[in-house]
Amino acid sequence: MKRARYHHGDLRNALLEATIELVRERGARGFGVSEAARRAGVSITAPYRHFANREAMLAAVALRGFTDLEEVFTRREEEDPTEALVALADAYVAFARADPALFEVMFASGINKDDHPDVLAQAYRVQEKLLEAVGKLAPDDRDRRAAEFWSIAHGVAALATEDRLRYLTPDVASLAGTTVRAWSTGLR
Repeated sequence: MKRARYHHGDLRNALLEATIELVRERGARGFGVSEAARRAGVSITAPYRHFANREAMLAAVALRGFTDLEEVFTRREEEDPTEALVALADAYVAFARADPALFEVMFASGINKDDHPDVLAQAYRVQEKLLEAVGKLAPDDRDRRAAEFWSIAHGVAALATEDRLRYLTPDVASLAGTTVRAWSTGLR
């Protein structure tokens, strides 16, 4: 009896969805190409038609994450420079908390972004949103202040996704924003 061949309509996206599911269950380091193939219902060699290797699959997931984050930041534009930064910081933390696995792939999975120019370019687009917002508050020292801002937002996001703040504050959702508000007051 012949085995029926399985035809997948959109294998690349099915593999990305399987990869995201696996990362959510096991973390970025627990993800395997063969398991993603099984979940997508294809042979273990099928992913290599679309991805060079395991890192390329994770990089595609990271690209999706950075694209989604840019969209989140675009929707959070405010007129007042401080309020714009507060909104960005809160949105950054909310994004990380909504999908900690995706956040891990974007920042802590060991992907060498230099090997994935599309991911690096998208990460820079996100960074440009931050630089633009910080530039309205501190135009003369924009890059340094953007590093400070990102340190606050990313630090809170990382601690929140690891559930490290629960004993310190019940209001993790606005912690980055209130900290950024105090920081921006100090800049003025």
